[in-house]
Amino acid sequence: MAQPSSVPLLASLLLLFPPVTPSDSPLPPPSISVAPPRPHFLVGDHVSVTCSAPPGPARVRAFRFWGASGWASEARTTRRAHTINVTVSGPRDGGVHACAYSARRRDGSEAVSEPSAGVLIRVQDRPAQPNLTVSPSRRTVIGQPLLFLCAAPPGPAPPRRHFRFLRDDRELDGDGEPEGSGSARMRVERSGRNDTGNFSCRYEEMAEGRWIGSYASEAVAVVVEEPSPPPVLWVEPRSGVVGAGQRLRLICSAHRRHFRRRFRFFRDGAELRDDLINDVNDDVIGDGSQVVLERILPEFSGNFSCRLEEEVGGAWVEAPPSEGVAVLVVANFDFLPLVIGGVVGVASLLLAILLAAWLCRRRRGGSRWRGLRPGDDTGTLRMGDLEVAA
Repeated sequence: MAQPSSVPLLASLLLLFPPVTPSDSPLPPPSISVAPPRPHFLVGDHVSVTCSAPPGPARVRAFRFWGASGWASEARTTRRAHTINVTVSGPRDGGVHACAYSARRRDGSEAVSEPSAGVLIRVQDRPAQPNLTVSPSRRTVIGQPLLFLCAAPPGPAPPRRHFRFLRDDRELDGDGEPEGSGSARMRVERSGRNDTGNFSCRYEEMAEGRWIGSYASEAVAVVVEEPSPPPVLWVEPRSGVVGAGQRLRLICSAHRRHFRRRFRFFRDGAELRDDLINDVNDDVIGDGSQVVLERILPEFSGNFSCRLEEEVGGAWVEAPPSEGVAVLVVANFDFLPLVIGGVVGVASLLLAILLAAWLCRRRRGGSRWRGLRPGDDTGTLRMGDLEVAA
């Protein structure tokens, strides 16, 4: 019960209700009343409790109120009556209530009255909390649907109820879709980042002409994750060149998350058939899956890729495909080094021949005849002046 003014009990007793000696006789008890008079009160009702001291020569100094649940409220006043106003918040505000007062006698001594007779305040509790469920799963991926179902406890129900849904204790807009008077649902067609949080629900029932809200349900934590990124594919041998009849290993790796997973492998866009795969292992290093082709066929050259699928709430959600990896299947792999060496040798020989021809032509182009100028004496021409190509 919300009280307008409260002080620590021990301090208030010392200040407002000082100890009395055994020779002091207590003051007569006050009277206590509750307004408005009702057989019971609902949550949210306002109640006034009045304590009145009887007529007499003693001067009133303070009043004290207390309830069966342990609350207490005290106030200084010289009036012979005092009223406190409270708002009912739940059963704790019900039970037997009483009051007392302190006063100063004519001789100047302080005295405390006997307690008043108890007055019973009956409080009708809030409706019981509902149960909230989320389907298909509390953990999902952006873009997937969510369905929240709020169900009141079984038993007699009023013809109408209003259901409310909350996220992180903040009420969401609109009522849930009713399913009779006992439950309601809220749909999220495509979940997003903002749908992560602690969800709860409550309902309201009509009682004595007004709506009374139930206790909130237990909170349900919902997590909406980002879609999975594409997996990564690599092959062994890493070069992607493999001899016909040799072994090819494909490894598809993806970061492990909270969902059940499966991997699929493709060549040129077509999924690999089970009869072509010799080994499948879904627990390889790198949190992925592998397939092994023990004796690859000559026509198996192509662009290989893989896909990851995650089971989210009973539905398989596909991630984008991996980047493609080119695989080339060649002649018998044992002779491949000889073939490559032969090709390299022939190419080197041709290059040497072309280089030698080019050098020879260049040297021939370097021989030249100086010739005679007009007036030169041919008889005095020295042989040293003639340049002969080596």
